[in-house]
Amino acid sequence: MNEIVIDDIEEVYKKEKTLKEIKIDPVMWVTYFIDDQNGEKWIEEHLYPEMQGGGPPQLRLIDKFPWE
Repeated sequence: MNEIVIDDIEEVYKKEKTLKEIKIDPVMWVTYFIDDQNGEKWIEEHLYPEMQGGGPPQLRLIDKFPWE
C-alpha cells in the first residue's frame, strides 16, 4: 500500500469528521479511527513531542491496528 498521509491541519479535521474514533492512546499521543464507509483504518499522530501537545496532528492510513 502506498503511504497516505494528511498533514494539513484543516484537512485532518475535515477527514476526522467522516471517521469513527476507535481508541485513544494518551501515552503515545495517538488516536485510532475507522471509516465505516470503506473500512479504512487511520491513525492520528503528533510527531513533535518537544512542542506543546506534540505539535500539529497528522492522519496516516494504516493496514491494521496494532492490536490486530
